[in-house]
Amino acid sequence: MSLPAIKHRLLSGFSIAGVLFAAFFFMPDAGIPFVLAALAAIMALEFYQMTSAAGVANFRIYGTIGVVALVFVTWVSGVRSGGLADGTWDSLVLFLITIGIFLRQFPQKDNPHPLRTIGGTLFGILYVGLLWNFLTKLLLFGRPTVVEGIYWPGRWLLLYAVFAAKFTDIGAYVIGCSFGCHKLIPRISPGKSWEGVFGGVAVGTLVGTLFVWALRDLFVPLGLTWTRALPLGVFLSVCAVVGDLTESLFKRAANVKDSGGVIPGMGGILDVLDSILFTAPAVYLFLRLAA
Repeated sequence: MSLPAIKHRLLSGFSIAGVLFAAFFFMPDAGIPFVLAALAAIMALEFYQMTSAAGVANFRIYGTIGVVALVFVTWVSGVRSGGLADGTWDSLVLFLITIGIFLRQFPQKDNPHPLRTIGGTLFGILYVGLLWNFLTKLLLFGRPTVVEGIYWPGRWLLLYAVFAAKFTDIGAYVIGCSFGCHKLIPRISPGKSWEGVFGGVAVGTLVGTLFVWALRDLFVPLGLTWTRALPLGVFLSVCAVVGDLTESLFKRAANVKDSGGVIPGMGGILDVLDSILFTAPAVYLFLRLAA
């Protein structure tokens, strides 16, 4: 790809990152779940649009409602419990939306593939709703009862997950375009190369480790040191690559170039945030299980 095209892509990417940074760090606390829910809704609709293009019917309205409900329920329960959502309310939402999808399917007399419709709808809730909701949980991590300023750990942990994902994307994109010779998985993503993957993992790990080292006073009490950030960074970068390939697989199956057309030069919101869907859960689960 040409240098102007790369510049255009990076400009769009950093503009989005700047908007999200301002939203999560400086907007009123009560507005955060609305931003998360709005992005989740757009991604869910883009996903269901792709599945429809691939010939898989779905109940996109029900699925999108379920995705949005997950965000709000997790945020409210997390705030009330002092920054740690135990998952009970999330499970309730998943249970109710699953029953709702079955009830929506029962009256359909002319649907020859009810299993596809149910499966396609539920998969959207898992892929977008369940994974994206880890951003909500990560933002709530270490949230004080009385919020003062922008410095509770969850906001910086989310930024760490974003940096790991996006700098992996940037490294893979630039190095792959410059030096890529050996194709990764051509049937899924013809443009990706092994050189790009290794370059992206190196860049993402380096940037993530430096970020943890720079904020060591904040992260060390959580059990995240720069020495732990090295292997974790490799894992996060691999997760970012998997997230990117996963969405490429969906687009290939749907025979579409982008998930949407919201962002100039980059496609849809899902095209931009696909890798974060995998890095945010990895950071959160590391903190809960290993730190």
